[in-house]
Amino acid sequence: MGASHLSRRHFLTLMGSTAGVVALAACTSTGGALTANSGGTAPATQKKALIFWGHDQHPLDLAAEGFVQQHPDITWTPVHSDDWLQKAKAAMAADSGAPDLLWAEATDAQEWGCNDLLTDLTDIIKPAINDYSPLKVNETFIVTRGKFIGWPGDISVSGWYYREDKLKEAGYNAIDFENLTWPDFLAIAKDLKAKDMYAFVFPADGWSPLFMFILHQLGGTAVSQDGQTITAGDDKGVQAMQIVKQLWDVGGLDVDWWSYAYWAALKEGKLIGDFAAAWARGFWEAQLKDSGEIGGVGHWRIAKFPAGDGIKYRTGIWAGAQLVNPKAGANSEGARTFMQYALGSQDGATRCGKWGIIPAYRPYLASRDFLDLRSPMFGDWEFAKFWADQEKELSPEFYRPTGWATVNEVIGREMVPLLKGEESVEDGMKRIIAIATPDFERTKCKM
Repeated sequence: MGASHLSRRHFLTLMGSTAGVVALAACTSTGGALTANSGGTAPATQKKALIFWGHDQHPLDLAAEGFVQQHPDITWTPVHSDDWLQKAKAAMAADSGAPDLLWAEATDAQEWGCNDLLTDLTDIIKPAINDYSPLKVNETFIVTRGKFIGWPGDISVSGWYYREDKLKEAGYNAIDFENLTWPDFLAIAKDLKAKDMYAFVFPADGWSPLFMFILHQLGGTAVSQDGQTITAGDDKGVQAMQIVKQLWDVGGLDVDWWSYAYWAALKEGKLIGDFAAAWARGFWEAQLKDSGEIGGVGHWRIAKFPAGDGIKYRTGIWAGAQLVNPKAGANSEGARTFMQYALGSQDGATRCGKWGIIPAYRPYLASRDFLDLRSPMFGDWEFAKFWADQEKELSPEFYRPTGWATVNEVIGREMVPLLKGEESVEDGMKRIIAIATPDFERTKCKM
């Protein structure tokens, strides 16, 4: 590592005092005490705990049911609390009391891996690389450190969710989604809005996921693979924002994403489509399960993102976590074994897939266990086959290393003036990059 690398000592200082961090990491959640992970070695006469922290109703809990059957010497110990991520960061900074497994977004995993807080998994990931989408493999690799720090998790492939019955009601009985272009989509969205139906959400204070979806489609990236350069303002970035401005001009539903108003609009048949990732299914099902015919249960479908000039890929990516093992955990051996089972075996991936995420394990994506999945939301429509095809549309040119989150945040916060026409798209992107650069330089993974 070069002399400019953020040292572990400096990283701990930035995270706060050790005493305060240890106190925070020792807190317990309503889901149960964390004392099982004391940092010591369990007595030989006892089962060894494998501690996992992640959001509630987690797919890995389903995989754990099969894992403990194969490994009776291990006790699966999940902790689901609202502040699990904050506590995990604190525990890793304190180098004590961290869980053995964390469900980490790509940007978090890249940051933690850059700062040497995660176990190096290169020896078990490299032999399995060909079984996973290149994009998801890229997200587990720290270029500046030359190592893999996570196991590829959810592919986060995305599409346009829409209500087939509402489109027919509006006069669209046979849309050729295979050849639908962005101009075609914009014309449909404009017509639907005139009938008080919305094809997508676009909050008035900006919405960066739309930009990132389209940038992915164009084969662009907001940050270079090595994380050293902001590329969101290049020609592809400008073209992506021009399409986003066209969406703004047509007009999406002005509500916050997944707010009460969002779910109400879905249930009422006012919001009849939106751009979303595959993992959204589990959440949509939970919200729409009691809405019946009004909410379109059984009538939802998914289409590829539109085609058009310069478009290389018909999907996008949003979130899509991976599984990591903090160095401050107590059971690294158990964590590595669980990763390979849950996200690198047919049985484990099948169990995870029942929840709504799509494990990136390609043998699973080609199996009947996945392809035969059905959902009340989609009725008998083969949504899993659609996602399996879309996985091949993931761009290996789209990167989210440390520093990407900073750029993404500034784009969402600063995009509105250019969308309103107060400045040109070109000038607006230059302004956005200038604003993002100082924090990007501070947060990027130093060579």
